[in-house]
Amino acid sequence: MKKVWQKIPAWLKAMLLNIILLYPIITINQTIIQLNLKYFPKYGISLIPVLIMLYVYWKIINKWNPFTNKDDIKIRFKFNILDKKNILSVLGLGLFTLTTIYFSYIIFDIDNSPQLGFIKSFSDYNAITAIPLLLGLALTAGIVEEVTYRGFMQNTTHRKYSKIVSYLVIGILFSIVHFLPLELILPYILISIAYSFIADKQKSTGLVIFTHFLVDFVLFLLIYCKVL
Repeated sequence: MKKVWQKIPAWLKAMLLNIILLYPIITINQTIIQLNLKYFPKYGISLIPVLIMLYVYWKIINKWNPFTNKDDIKIRFKFNILDKKNILSVLGLGLFTLTTIYFSYIIFDIDNSPQLGFIKSFSDYNAITAIPLLLGLALTAGIVEEVTYRGFMQNTTHRKYSKIVSYLVIGILFSIVHFLPLELILPYILISIAYSFIADKQKSTGLVIFTHFLVDFVLFLLIYCKVL
């Protein structure tokens, strides 16, 4: 099995990792949240099983993690949040992500997408239900997507391609998985490249996981409060 995996092209490995590492946990947690909205619409109680699923996912990932070389991006959550460079990186990456998404929707006059429509649906529920569930969605996206893209996929493609090619392969897959309108593909590729660059510079997934979670949660809250 190991020999077969080694013969697979790196871009195809990236696609397979996308399917194996991303879709199952994303689907499970979104299903848990949707069941909560259907059967327990007054309380966001499914945050608890979502957190448990993420904890189990993290443990499995770290046990299976083959990327231990010096130049590999380490799959970690912790980082020094008090370091000025890290603060600037979080602020810069976060603002770049928010402004790119916001202005892309305005420029291309896009008022809906499958992802946006799902988040907008939370406005029909009270804050006790919506906010914990939006927190669960943001945590799931931040952890699972960054572990998949910046952890496993970036390390895999880096070993075969130049950094630029690696960033582009990951960016294309990153944009496709969000089921975006065609006009948003390029903006999301640029966002992915920025995250890949920071993860490569840090040699860790910690900062990009935190930034991804923070950006998503802020966006979700702004949409829920109908500010956006």
